[in-house]
Amino acid sequence: MKYRFKMYKGDEIKYIGHLDLLVAFQRVIKRANLPIEYSNGFNPHQQVSFASPLSLGLTSLAEYGDFELTEDLDTKEVMDRLNEHMPDGLKILSLTKLKEGVKNTMASVCAASYDIYFDETISPEDIKNNLSSFINQNEILVMKKTKKNFKETDIKPDILGAEDISADGKGVLKVLVNAGSVKNLKPESVAEGFCMFINKEYNRYKTAFRRNEMYMKNSEEKLVPLTDGVGEN
Repeated sequence: MKYRFKMYKGDEIKYIGHLDLLVAFQRVIKRANLPIEYSNGFNPHQQVSFASPLSLGLTSLAEYGDFELTEDLDTKEVMDRLNEHMPDGLKILSLTKLKEGVKNTMASVCAASYDIYFDETISPEDIKNNLSSFINQNEILVMKKTKKNFKETDIKPDILGAEDISADGKGVLKVLVNAGSVKNLKPESVAEGFCMFINKEYNRYKTAFRRNEMYMKNSEEKLVPLTDGVGEN
């Protein structure tokens, strides 16, 4: 039986990388004594997969993944057993029993939304006065890292939406971007591009990011969360 989880990743564990997070999750499954399915072959591994990896230092309200059990267990029981053994900063928010034929999260995800929390050098007025002009440029060029070096890239086609959500005197930008194995834009690139546009220095280490949701396309080609329409009736 296959299950899909939605998980919170907080500040306590935001500097744990993707592979270490996967190992931690696999250990939680063992400690919860769940009947996890293993792959065949000389080096069997748990049938667990995550959707789009989260960059180091980011928090998230919506980390998704799938796993397979050898028994058909109640979703609440499984979720409770997992959360009992989760380290600080990780929590399963929901668990869905998948119906037959559903693609895994990695193959399904195509977009993600993020909040970008700028430091004090980027004011709410900076965002309010410049966001429209920034988004309406013919192209938005930033330096993106490739396998060999850095390359100037137009990220505008991968920005699906942007909204000013500044509050309490702090500049905050919400963005919807392409994500997944086909097209993928990190929110760090959007933040850097905006800072360049308003001629202010971008400080990656003073800018905070949170992933809010990940999306796939439904039968009507509309973006929906990764748990929409995938569960058993």
